[in-house]
Amino acid sequence: MFENLKGKLLIASSSILDGHFNRSVVLLVDHDSRGSLGLVLNHPLPGETPRHRPLFSGGPVDPEHRSLLHVAEEFATGEAVIDGVFFESSDELLPALTKNKYRYRRFCGYAGWSTGQLEYELRSNSWVLLDARPELVFHEDGYDLWRRCLIEKGGIYRHFARTHKSILLN
Repeated sequence: MFENLKGKLLIASSSILDGHFNRSVVLLVDHDSRGSLGLVLNHPLPGETPRHRPLFSGGPVDPEHRSLLHVAEEFATGEAVIDGVFFESSDELLPALTKNKYRYRRFCGYAGWSTGQLEYELRSNSWVLLDARPELVFHEDGYDLWRRCLIEKGGIYRHFARTHKSILLN
């Protein structure tokens, strides 16, 4: 039976060594029987500084494509991904969001999975699921988000949150 995972966070397990997804946290903005689309929340692009609302690498697919997550319901062009967080498949709302000082996060690229691919990766324990909340989606320290989500998940995941990024140093 199909389980809709829209609005869930995918937390990369320690088995994912690919640079695009190593220690990543992905918000699933769309998930249906045809596949999944997500945005990596914790990979700011090199050279981007926190004081200038950094641009994040949303994933390896179509890196020239721009998108937004934001909290401005009055500007939203679609339904919420989770309560109070909206996805825009372009960055056309950026001037309005900036002018009105709304919380937002900008992305280039996205993560995509074909039919059944994400379900296979979940069965293979490549990802850990966690319910998304706005404070996690807009967490200020992108590099710390992976660790924070694992600690929140609890149990054995707390142990993995405390391991060093380099396997050789564990």
